[in-house]
Amino acid sequence: MRLLTHFILIIYSLLPGQISSTANGSIAETGIFLKDLHFDWIPPNKDKGTYYSIDLHEFKFGFSDLNISQEQKGDKHKIKTRISGPNFTISQLVLNAKITSKNWVTGERIRRLEKRHSIPKTALEMIANAIDLYKTDLEENPKSLNDLYVKQYLNLDTTPFDDPTWTYSLALPDQIVAQPTQIHPVAETKPLILDWQSKEIQLDPIRDSLYQVPFVQWDYTLDIQSISQLFSSKLEFDISPDKTAFDLLLKRSQFKIDDITFTATPGNQLINRSQVHLPSLILNANNIALTTDLKNKPIIHQGHGKFSLRNFEIKIPKGLKEEPEIQAMLESLGIWNNSLKIRLVELEMNLINERTGDIRFIFQTPFLKVNVTGDFSLRQDEIHPDILLHQMEIKIHPIALGVRKWIREWERTKGKSLNRKGATIVLKVEGSLENPVIHGIN
Repeated sequence: MRLLTHFILIIYSLLPGQISSTANGSIAETGIFLKDLHFDWIPPNKDKGTYYSIDLHEFKFGFSDLNISQEQKGDKHKIKTRISGPNFTISQLVLNAKITSKNWVTGERIRRLEKRHSIPKTALEMIANAIDLYKTDLEENPKSLNDLYVKQYLNLDTTPFDDPTWTYSLALPDQIVAQPTQIHPVAETKPLILDWQSKEIQLDPIRDSLYQVPFVQWDYTLDIQSISQLFSSKLEFDISPDKTAFDLLLKRSQFKIDDITFTATPGNQLINRSQVHLPSLILNANNIALTTDLKNKPIIHQGHGKFSLRNFEIKIPKGLKEEPEIQAMLESLGIWNNSLKIRLVELEMNLINERTGDIRFIFQTPFLKVNVTGDFSLRQDEIHPDILLHQMEIKIHPIALGVRKWIREWERTKGKSLNRKGATIVLKVEGSLENPVIHGIN
């Protein structure tokens, strides 16, 4: 839009200063077209195994039905444009890269393991320091943590010892042991042992094997079946010595994605393949009319917009799925495979006039459904621009047992209760978008 405005103003500046004149121009169609493009590249030998490629079946970019007319009467000018574009289409695009690098799946597992062990590691180091001081002063090792506590070498009432998920014991002169308790959230967590002779924490076989994993050759693939954009608009300029105003009618605009898949595979480990799949995404905007001048904010008179996403899916690598925290989360959501799926996200807004409109929102997954309907009003002025919500109803239907437990836990900790009709939570919302009033939370 900015480029088109500048273009029109340049044409205006080049026109001769006549009392009355007209000018017209048109282009039926123009653009760029590519078909069956292929390119690949193998870097120098120092990057052995690295490979890049691109394959494109078809690419179109262009404009059509471009019309410009200009009319001058005295010092006033009226410029009208009609244009379809920029429109583009990308069909069957495949990007592939093979890159040797660290295994990020293994790296994420190590990071999570380190996080789980951060509390007991800190505690073991504090116990070891306290034992050293105790032995220096009393010339003997303590028989238990209680000796360190009673003689004030260690405060067991503060962090990290106030964490009930770990307990500690002495087995001197051999080792100090951190043992997960029965209430530890990750049942498979192993004890952590500090070897007293070396003052180092012993690695369990699983953790040790993670650190030994070498670099792998990642195979990345982005497969795009189709991306397209359609755009059609009308624009009128009124130019006079004291102002430059324009009216815009966006008749139709659509951005559409069909079937995009991104995969990342470490080596030949197909079970650790990560995948993101987006079958359909559509963004429509129709009959959007606005007016403005270059000194003020635009006023939107009407318009309709709709965003839709369907069957978006993320497949988690098996190595991450087996991580206790991720596995617990997936089970809470009722997901027993390694696939997280969003069936539908849909947002539709309809601006009836400068002041009022309605909105609809849908979010559907196998574990949760959300529906939002209501009206809104606009205040499109320079001093107090605002959006107010009216008769907004939010329905939340938790499907998975884990989601229901999370909501009940939130109610318990906050001391609140949510209004329900059967198993569905029903809330009413009104007021400013920045600070809404929510009814149905008691």
